[in-house]
Amino acid sequence: MKDYIKKNYNWLWILSIILFSLGTSLNIIFDIETSVEDNAILGEIASSNGWIMLILTIIIAPLIEEFSFRSWAINKKWTKYLCLILSTVIVASINIYVSVFYFFILLLIILLLEDKPKHQTLAYIFITTIGFVLSHWSNLDLLNYLVALPSYIAVALFISFIAVRFKFRYAILTHGIYNFTLLLLGGFIIPYGTTITLNEGNYKGTLTPVSGLFSHKGADYYGGYSASINRTLLPKIVASLNFDSDFEIKTYPSTYSFYNLKVENNDKINKIDLKAISKELIKKCKLRIDTITEIKEVYFLTVKDINKIKLNEADSSNPKKIYYPSVLKYVVSSYANAHKIIIRVPEEYKEIMIKDNTQFYIDNQPTKTKLPQFLKNLEKEYGFILTPKQAEVKTIRIFED
Repeated sequence: MKDYIKKNYNWLWILSIILFSLGTSLNIIFDIETSVEDNAILGEIASSNGWIMLILTIIIAPLIEEFSFRSWAINKKWTKYLCLILSTVIVASINIYVSVFYFFILLLIILLLEDKPKHQTLAYIFITTIGFVLSHWSNLDLLNYLVALPSYIAVALFISFIAVRFKFRYAILTHGIYNFTLLLLGGFIIPYGTTITLNEGNYKGTLTPVSGLFSHKGADYYGGYSASINRTLLPKIVASLNFDSDFEIKTYPSTYSFYNLKVENNDKINKIDLKAISKELIKKCKLRIDTITEIKEVYFLTVKDINKIKLNEADSSNPKKIYYPSVLKYVVSSYANAHKIIIRVPEEYKEIMIKDNTQFYIDNQPTKTKLPQFLKNLEKEYGFILTPKQAEVKTIRIFED
């Protein structure tokens, strides 16, 4: 048994299985749930085009990472220096100081151990495994990263075994298969769940699970007399239906499964109740919600002259200038969500209809005029002032069980 473990680097795959089992056990024990808003991988999966995400995950990422961290296994001088340059660049994107140390250690391995191929291979495996693990630092918050650390090491060691024991191209293939398996088991490719009928309020509709590869035409819309949300993680749908909340909202999906939501009002008179739809989804889809309070930076909005942007009777009755008005709290909320900041609007301004002149007409002729970004000429254009302060923020957390 001892001879088998030593032979042909078999200790690598054995150690990788032990470490991966440890990582899986730690994940079960700690059961750390990660929000889309705090996790780079979840954020990319949620927001990217599904097919592009699939290509990046199973083709582009394995190619880049394998050439960066394991091209030394090709055993040619130029590939060793290619590994040195590419892996250092990736580590530098995490921490420039660590990358300098990493660079010199790997360079010394290339130069000093050239006549000792076995020792050099072991040194390559050790240092590039560290580089590979460090390269995934930004994917997770610190606690999640520490729990996932044994799994990252296990993956690096196993792929190193494939590269050394077989051929480098099989290492790329193994990496691609591993990433594909994560997406498959996570529900990105084949969706989990069943279609749910919604019909407990002044509306009727369906929630339908779809693949992460699903694509759609047209923009999402919700509010008024209908709601349509496409290819969105379930907790994010509930967050969207509560988008005018004064609280910060974080969403915690259990899988990569996406959904389409299609809802219309029943009576064609009253606007649909978004909060009622949200409550029904929570009940039928086994979502749970809690609220925590944190101290964070908050932008408090003040307005120098509300009449400068307020839609008045003269504006709304002017046939030569047609406005597309918006409620101030919705405009501000959309901006805050897009830029991941918290903005608080005074109560007296929240419901005011403002002139949304992203597209307006003069003499019934369309003129494309984009609404300036809030942080550019904010005071000049709208009389808005955003003042940052440390304040208590209530965070609504939506978990998918």
